[in-house]
Amino acid sequence: MNFYAHRPNQHLNRSERPLMRIATELTSFLLKAQRSLTFETLYLSKQKREALAHILVEFAEDLCYDIGIWRSLEQHSLEFFGTKLPCIHPADGSLDAQPVTPAWVQYLLWTLYSELEPELILAPQHQDLLRLSVSIAAFLCDRFTHLQCDSGVKTFLASPNTYGWDIKRKLIWLGQHSYLFRLSFGNYAHAQGGKPDIPTIDDFVCQATTCWSGLGVIDLLAALLDITEEQRASLRSWYERHTAYFRVVAVREPFVEIVNLLNERPYTVRVEEEAKRFTTGSLIYGSVVPWDGGWYWSGV
Repeated sequence: MNFYAHRPNQHLNRSERPLMRIATELTSFLLKAQRSLTFETLYLSKQKREALAHILVEFAEDLCYDIGIWRSLEQHSLEFFGTKLPCIHPADGSLDAQPVTPAWVQYLLWTLYSELEPELILAPQHQDLLRLSVSIAAFLCDRFTHLQCDSGVKTFLASPNTYGWDIKRKLIWLGQHSYLFRLSFGNYAHAQGGKPDIPTIDDFVCQATTCWSGLGVIDLLAALLDITEEQRASLRSWYERHTAYFRVVAVREPFVEIVNLLNERPYTVRVEEEAKRFTTGSLIYGSVVPWDGGWYWSGV
């Protein structure tokens, strides 16, 4: 499996390259750890072990460099359930002061196994899950304690949020490639016919509920980004895209003026240089979403 494939720019800078080495080491470590387990419940194929190792390394990167993906998940869980780690950690409990704790790994593995092995019903306190979580946490802490890394993921997520496509690019990456959602996306795409085309991607990132207590990609991105409360509410409204037949009434680069034929509502959609693709009087079937006082196309 290509470690580069899920990076925001499909690239690792020099300081990030040790992440790939750690992922390779962790893949071998998981095989040895798997052989020491009491039961075969948590056994994974070679391909799935490699996929899990990559996810665990990116998870540790998130925690050690304060990217904020896991923190946003914990914030939602605390708000909805009164605990940061549902079914794992008591509400009044405190986590160890480590870069990566066994409890975090336990919750991550318990949730991801539902995507790796959909037929498996796994107890959150399964004895092998507890043992595996302790050993993985120790491995990651050892590898990350002195690692200095300029995270491309953190840089990408901290980039400007000026336009709707800036947000959409982050939403697509988070839903399709981040360690938290990519297994869910893969299973969703498979259930839709196996082809990760634009409509499938757009449906998943905008409206699918996931194994993370039913949260969607939009929920996590809204909590993760450094944006205003008004912008956060606008982003969350993307759960209900404005999908209809539209008539183009005017083209004034960088905008296109359209009218919803179902309710005659007008929209001014920002398209930049793509304006030349639109013709006055033509009909379009598509979806638009709001961002920061304007409208943008979503999907095809």
